[in-house]
Amino acid sequence: MPLSFVPPQRDREELLDLHRGSLAEVRCSLHDIRRINTYLGGTRVSSRAILSMLQEHQLHKATVLDVGTGLADMPLHFVREAQQHGVALRAIGLDINARHLQIAREEMAQTPEVLLLRADAFKLPLPDQSVDVVHSSLFLHHFREAQIVQLLQEFSRVARIGWVMNDIVRHGLPLWFFRTTWPIFARSYLTRLDGTASIRRAYTLTEMQRIVRTITDVHVQNHFPFRHSVTWQRASSGAPR
Repeated sequence: MPLSFVPPQRDREELLDLHRGSLAEVRCSLHDIRRINTYLGGTRVSSRAILSMLQEHQLHKATVLDVGTGLADMPLHFVREAQQHGVALRAIGLDINARHLQIAREEMAQTPEVLLLRADAFKLPLPDQSVDVVHSSLFLHHFREAQIVQLLQEFSRVARIGWVMNDIVRHGLPLWFFRTTWPIFARSYLTRLDGTASIRRAYTLTEMQRIVRTITDVHVQNHFPFRHSVTWQRASSGAPR
């Protein structure tokens, strides 16, 4: 496969979404995802965007909702980084997968900074504008275009300031890179199969721009290596806190 090649999109369900694998295998795969986000830019992209929003609105305390949270490692990172910048951040890690939350609770028993919640991202059990920022990582590619618009509308409903999404870009190069670095980033067979499926399910920058074109003030930005962020801020979000 030429490295400049953009493969056709293929929507194949991932094994974690189908509840495959033992609890130990799922734990290993979630650790792989944390490693991928940490070393391949996802955590950095999201953290910078969220902190920028909080600082722009001069918040000294805030709440972030992380959707599809997995191990809840990303919201925990946001909390600790915000503390270094003088922001008291509360975080909610939301996931519909009970096994993911079970593992997260076990691993975060000594880190109560993140509240874990099981719920459907399409029907968030939260009042309007009840959190400051909604976030997701490697989440949007699980859904098709109409579903993404529906999700972002629901995120807009509960967000007082805005939302930050980051995801993989579909391209031949990350597909090649992922397959050649399995021993480092994909130690679980679940990750190897799901990672390949994720890249093939993902959207190009142009496709994502088209999907969100009807949303006012949304920004789609490319990030190295082969990530894109989709961010939105409410036109008026109240006085600083």
